[in-house]
Amino acid sequence: MATPRKKPAGKNSAAKKVKDEELTPLDVHAIQLNELYKSFRKAGFPIDISLFLITDKGAHPDWFYTMVPDLELLEDEEDED
Repeated sequence: MATPRKKPAGKNSAAKKVKDEELTPLDVHAIQLNELYKSFRKAGFPIDISLFLITDKGAHPDWFYTMVPDLELLEDEEDED
């Protein structure tokens, strides 16, 4: 009986699992920028203009930054170190 082949590492290997954690403020910011970029592209803006607009904070809507870090939580984490 033939021995089964081993799968090569890379394309067919199992993907690494990411811990199921809550989104950090940085995660939320990255998601917001990505969605803003996709919105500009969908509206017909070219790539270079879309990239410029997501870096220009004046082009962001007022409600864009909705997640404010919990300062008390940050202070608690610093005290533990």
